Amino acid sequence: MYSFLSMGVQSTKDVEIYYQSRCFDLCSDALEAVVSKMPTIDLIPASKVSREWYLAVHSSLRRYPRHLPWLLLCHYHPRNSLNFSIHAFDPLSHSWLSIPDQPSSNKPANQVTTRFLSGSSGDRLHTLSMSKMVISEDPFGTRWGLDSEAPKVWRQDSVLAEVGRWVVVAGGGCLVPLYDGEEVRSVEVYDKATATWQLTEPMPVQFDGSTSATWLSVAASNEKLYVMERKTGLVTWFDPDCKKWGPMCRLPSCHNVSEWAVTVGPGKRLLVVGVGTTIQSKLNVRIWEVDGENLQVVNNKCEEMPTEMVKRLFLSNVGDDDTWHGCAVEVCGTERGGYVYNASEMRNGAVFYELEHDEKGKIVMRWEWVPVPERVGDSSMAGKIEFGCSKVGLGDLSNLIF
Repeated sequence: MYSFLSMGVQSTKDVEIYYQSRCFDLCSDALEAVVSKMPTIDLIPASKVSREWYLAVHSSLRRYPRHLPWLLLCHYHPRNSLNFSIHAFDPLSHSWLSIPDQPSSNKPANQVTTRFLSGSSGDRLHTLSMSKMVISEDPFGTRWGLDSEAPKVWRQDSVLAEVGRWVVVAGGGCLVPLYDGEEVRSVEVYDKATATWQLTEPMPVQFDGSTSATWLSVAASNEKLYVMERKTGLVTWFDPDCKKWGPMCRLPSCHNVSEWAVTVGPGKRLLVVGVGTTIQSKLNVRIWEVDGENLQVVNNKCEEMPTEMVKRLFLSNVGDDDTWHGCAVEVCGTERGGYVYNASEMRNGAVFYELEHDEKGKIVMRWEWVPVPERVGDSSMAGKIEFGCSKVGLGDLSNLIF
């Protein structure tokens, strides 16, 4: 048994101080345990309760960082796509948060549709018109930082992504107004450090006929933009620092995949998702891990999404003859996890996946079904929706005004 003397306690006052410190340790441990179970949005008011709560919140986040990405949903008004609302799904609390419209002095005027772009720090809202490009700094569009002139080539439905210090705009060039040296495959990069546009090497000729964003799935890391043709699985990367395109690769087609999609994975790897039918006409969704440099499948890894989730995702694609028609898959994610969804009917919901980081030979740790918010899923509330994905921190949430 330990004595107070062995602990440095010399007097009755020292005993009181010792017990008070022990009590504070116990209280702080209990608070931290409570905080670790709280939804991320509730950490903001919790940190303002007292100094002890503030310390518990920040200690919990240091010990148990919340790396899992949130699913972002942009719901456009059925009669006017310039008006929209933002909703965000927190995978820790398994709940949706409706983001109120935020006052902002530099918010872009509603002259063109606001959409998500792929970004190395997470998907971000942006607007792109013939005269201006504006990109938000945070996942919810509360801070609109980058405000620049539009690219030099007039485009429609182009690929747009943030890659580290660069913004890359590729493809979608309109035929009629193109000048000498310009083409539908043209690529421009915007340097955020110097606020200048540069015309670079165009998209590979293999993408002729499919240079618009409609036909492509894209992902962005801090170094590269990855572009994949949805129907063929043809994939390549673009390095904005070198302004060059990498090797072209077509993933193995032995799995009867009818639609492909790509997103970033752990380290310098990608995750590729494919949807297709088996010989028995069973629809399945597979996921591969791909090397981000040579674009080859890593260790022939391939995993399947649980059958019941596949059926829920593509419920609206079942024909009268019990066969599957027009299945379009898309994915958005980070190095920790992400969301797979039916690109032709997003109201069906999404499937969350958390990536495995410890067990070798396995890609996905767990799958989870994510329904859309009830208000958005209501058939009477028609209007296009669009998904994005991003990590969300306390700084992002603290800027929200409810």
